[in-house]
Amino acid sequence: MAQEPLRTPPPASHPELTALAAYWALLHQLLERAGVPAGAVEDLPRSAREAGFEVVGRGGFVVPLDPALGFEIRASTIAAARERVTGSGLATAEQVDQLVDSMRGARNGDHGWVSSPFFLDLTLRRS
Repeated sequence: MAQEPLRTPPPASHPELTALAAYWALLHQLLERAGVPAGAVEDLPRSAREAGFEVVGRGGFVVPLDPALGFEIRASTIAAARERVTGSGLATAEQVDQLVDSMRGARNGDHGWVSSPFFLDLTLRRS
């Protein structure tokens, strides 16, 4: 089994928090700078077949999360990557801090929910 988050659509919330989409885009830019090919997850079925696997099941899912948990996961993730983000030139320290503050500020706000990213779910079998 493989379960990997797709780049699009990004995690969502209600009401919408624009910092969430900005965080998701920044995280993927950082992954690409680290050498993860763009579209790696989207191309996973093809890559699995090329590696000798048969794709026997496909699906996807999103998990709704309590805002306190969902926003804190995102804030902690980007805070932990702050040095790498700023070192790569993708954002300034102030921009990273604004994202963290925005998501932490939303934890106890009027948000009814925040979602996980959309996960691609593959069941593979060795050919």
